[in-house]
Amino acid sequence: MEVRCEKCQARYRVDDSRIGPQGLTMRCGKCQNTFRVMRAPAPAPAAAPAPEPAAPPASNATMMFAAPAAAPKPAPKPAAPPAAAAPAPDESAGRTMMFPSAPAPPPAAPAKPPPGSAQGGSGTIVFSQPRPSPAKPAPAPPTRPALPKAPAGDAQRSTMIFGASPGAPAAAPPPPQPPPAAPAKEPEPPAAAAAPPAAEAPAPIIEPPGEGEEEEPEAAGEEEAEQEERKPGPFDKAPPRGLLIGVAAGLALLLVIGGLLIAYRKLARHPPPPAAVEMLAAAQAEAALDTPASLASAEAKARDSREAAGPRSRFPEGAAALARIDVQWADALDDEAGRLQDKGGDDARVQQLQADSRAKLKAAFEVLSPAARVNPDSPDLQLGLADYYRAQRSPTLMNRYLKALKDDPRAALVQGMALAQEDDGAERALPKLKAALGAEPNSARVHFRLALAYLALRDEAAARAEVKETLRISPRHEGAQALQERLGNPGAGEKK
Repeated sequence: MEVRCEKCQARYRVDDSRIGPQGLTMRCGKCQNTFRVMRAPAPAPAAAPAPEPAAPPASNATMMFAAPAAAPKPAPKPAAPPAAAAPAPDESAGRTMMFPSAPAPPPAAPAKPPPGSAQGGSGTIVFSQPRPSPAKPAPAPPTRPALPKAPAGDAQRSTMIFGASPGAPAAAPPPPQPPPAAPAKEPEPPAAAAAPPAAEAPAPIIEPPGEGEEEEPEAAGEEEAEQEERKPGPFDKAPPRGLLIGVAAGLALLLVIGGLLIAYRKLARHPPPPAAVEMLAAAQAEAALDTPASLASAEAKARDSREAAGPRSRFPEGAAALARIDVQWADALDDEAGRLQDKGGDDARVQQLQADSRAKLKAAFEVLSPAARVNPDSPDLQLGLADYYRAQRSPTLMNRYLKALKDDPRAALVQGMALAQEDDGAERALPKLKAALGAEPNSARVHFRLALAYLALRDEAAARAEVKETLRISPRHEGAQALQERLGNPGAGEKK
């Protein structure tokens, strides 16, 4: 019978004998859908008389059996034996047999007919099933009897065609019956089946299965070949969900690590580049000249060195050097304001110099304060804070930052200048200033402070020697030039 897949409508032909009372479960070879096939109801077989022995069909003969559209009725007995008798209803109902054949030369080695085949040669047997009557229940599946053996010459080219009649539903084919006895004269075929139309489309041709073999669905081999071609390989399958989650987690971890590394390189503090260090050394050399012009140049270079180092650079030395340059500039402005007062100069000029001095001290503190919070243990910053509080005349805070710098020779200059600011402190300041000169022998600032200390102690010879050394290092030092003019008069030391 003909069945169709419920999902993809693929068509298959199944032997009715394989369908049991509970049906047959099939799987579509195209879409792998599983469906159940039930046996179609078949008309009840009519009582058939005992068949007469059939004579083999003659060569080149054609036999056609056609079933009427309605249920067959018993045919009346023929009046005379030689007349052509119509086939019995049970033999012709629902079947058509055609045996066109032509003589052919015998082959060199006749092939053995396949098991289960009954006709051959150029003969054709067509089985068709009429529309069954739904009123009667379907009988049990009959067994298939063996067809009469064909002659050896025709068996090699025989073909059996199974197909349903047009418009009839799929039903189990009835068991084949032996052909009726052929009369001496070939009977006239009925008008309905006088001759098959030449243009009629032939029924689909398949080879019958052998004895004990099961009938496979149509185009099963092609479907299996397509399935083999479409069989998914190891790379066609989707990866497991756990693998996808693991890969995603690994990528996320790599991204996080990369982000942390980039953030560390940008945010973490690193040593200053060599260019920043060189700029700072040049700024300190300019500051050693101790003139307003050199101090302005030193301040600009110190700021450039901090910008070259970057905001995330670990460079407390740059902040400390810039702050000490501003404090040194404030001292130079105070010295000039004092000289103007001694000469009886303009009070407005003196006040302007003092205001500029305070502005420089404020700028120094604005540099030191944030840098000290980031690097509280830096000796350079502690020295800068001590020098700032010395200029502010706050000895308590100055000594607080000098406690950790007892062995640092740079602290001697801060201590010596602090003692020189006190009344009668020149004698105690002299040893500190000499120690500072040992650490910075080419500092015009230290030599000038020594000259002032010797002048306070009325040692004019030593004061002249220090002034001379100051002018040698910094020829444009305004304080040394003014002190040299003062020491040139014989009674200059006594007036002081």
